[in-house]
Amino acid sequence: MDLFIKAHAKINLALEVTGIRDDGYHGLRTVMQTVCLHDQIALRRIQKKRVELVCGTAHLPVDERNLAYRAAQYLRKTYDLPGGLFISLRKNIPISAGLAGGSSDCAAVILGMNRLYGLKLTENVLMETGLKFGADVPFCLFGGTALAEGKGEILTRLPSHPPVCVIIAKPRASISTAVVFKAYDSVKHTGGKNIDNLIHSINNGEVHGIADGFYNALEDVSIDICPDIAKLKKTYTDLGAMGALMSGSGPSVFAYFSDESRAYGAMKGINREMPHVRQFLTGIYNVTK
Repeated sequence: MDLFIKAHAKINLALEVTGIRDDGYHGLRTVMQTVCLHDQIALRRIQKKRVELVCGTAHLPVDERNLAYRAAQYLRKTYDLPGGLFISLRKNIPISAGLAGGSSDCAAVILGMNRLYGLKLTENVLMETGLKFGADVPFCLFGGTALAEGKGEILTRLPSHPPVCVIIAKPRASISTAVVFKAYDSVKHTGGKNIDNLIHSINNGEVHGIADGFYNALEDVSIDICPDIAKLKKTYTDLGAMGALMSGSGPSVFAYFSDESRAYGAMKGINREMPHVRQFLTGIYNVTK
């Protein structure tokens, strides 16, 4: 019997780079939020002693280069699980977009295998496992609204984000996270205090305050690589967005709208001016603990 799981995309409502750590990772202070846009994953135990991953999306690896595949192999070997695992992955989250699509798929497989095999892993063990495959994976296991610090693994849950219409736009270009951070190192790191007002607005459930607090220290560097980021932000704002921001290291941009009619109008405007951009109308996805 298949186990079906949704792997939700994330957006960064604010992102600061506080410096370079002794282990070579960048120190981060970021507020992350899951949205309703998600990949669909089905897991099935099989007799063959191997992991099989299928996905209809072109250019997406289905072997050890895929985080979900690697996580499944790790859990099989670490816990000496019987037989193998078949993973069916339907991609809806754009690839290489700053939305943690690969990390979310990885987290979904970890959570799914924990249920499918009755492993009863604690939250700490799940988080430690996820961190082996990327700094965003612990948040994708955590979900909802959270402040992430360290290299992204130190998570503090924040109050649930109030509902709002969200458009996510992905330009045709893709951006390497490593390239962005390398370029960013030539500028001054932020002190990690720029997002305090945003956290205050989240604590008080103020959507407009949250949008006013959008901040991403990596934007200028990514805009140099992909100018569409700046054009998308300006166009959405001109078309009535409360605020717009690049997510992660880009190139995706998200924008907040007060209602669906305004959002649909903005999407039509982008389609006219930038027909090469993929757009997704979605919303905030909160979790209950």
